[in-house]
Amino acid sequence: MFKGWKCSVAAAAILAMSAGAAVAKDQVVIGELDWPGSRAIEQVLNQIMTEYLDADVSTISAAQEALYESMNKGDGSVDVVADVWSDHLPAQMKNYVLPGSAETIIFNKTPYEGTEGIFIPKYVADEHGVKALGDLAKPDVAKLFDSDGNGLGEIWAGATGWESNNHTQVRAKSYGFDKTMELTNVDQAIELALLKDAYESKKPIAFYYWTPEWIFAAYDLVKLEEPPFDGYTTDDAKGTDRYKADGCYTFYQPGQRNDWLEASDIKCSQPPTRVYVAHSKQLAERAPKIAQFLTQVTLTPEDVNNWILAMEVDKKPVDQVAKEWIDANRPKIEGEWLAGTR
Repeated sequence: MFKGWKCSVAAAAILAMSAGAAVAKDQVVIGELDWPGSRAIEQVLNQIMTEYLDADVSTISAAQEALYESMNKGDGSVDVVADVWSDHLPAQMKNYVLPGSAETIIFNKTPYEGTEGIFIPKYVADEHGVKALGDLAKPDVAKLFDSDGNGLGEIWAGATGWESNNHTQVRAKSYGFDKTMELTNVDQAIELALLKDAYESKKPIAFYYWTPEWIFAAYDLVKLEEPPFDGYTTDDAKGTDRYKADGCYTFYQPGQRNDWLEASDIKCSQPPTRVYVAHSKQLAERAPKIAQFLTQVTLTPEDVNNWILAMEVDKKPVDQVAKEWIDANRPKIEGEWLAGTR
């Protein structure tokens, strides 16, 4: 009886161990961001890690700053942030990413590029020869964008509270169209409705926007040209590869100094922002194959544009958008993103 009891205990232990092994998946927590492009990327990564790498993936929402602080801590509360606009995060780059920092956050090898600027429909550029941002300082050009007859053209600088309003205000001063154009701040949904109406009627419209976004998959738009970027001049850019003491882009936030508008001067385009998939150093130590996959992910603005279009215009659920893209791109995923991980 005692011998049989020992055998039963041993068998039970083996079964328990087997059951434990079956559920011992790598836990991965993705920090959610609140814009459509990021939600799409998060879902694509989630489904791939779940299907191919047997990960147990969950998500958590928090302010951006808190997500990066959690990745730095390395306690597993946040392992991944899927859409890091690195050039907008100088403090986080200096503290957690760049050589000589804590180096607790790791990026994928190849970022995609996000752009910002002032856009117009291509038919306006073609018909009226409007090519450069400085053209808006010409009264005859500005008149094209005057929809209310007050003698000033309108340019959407972003919704109320957006940082883009400040950048556009500095651009207006620097390029001289503060005398010919007025900045508007209607809600984004209203501006998108105005864009739709303008495009259908072939009317001029000028507005701040960024890529990737669905409107660039739906409309033929062009960015107004500016001289090429050669460097940020302010102290918060020091230590980065985009700092230059006599560079073309001097921008202060209103909270940095009272004379921020007078002290700021933008003489060039804003450089493309390098957008990364980030994971914590602790995840790389805990689940190296998953970390390897994350470093090998290569996204394109075109893919992100189309994901956002499917979500925002076609009203497809984000999980469906991700699954359809994964099914159509398995050779790339399996041959490149997952190379060496299985």
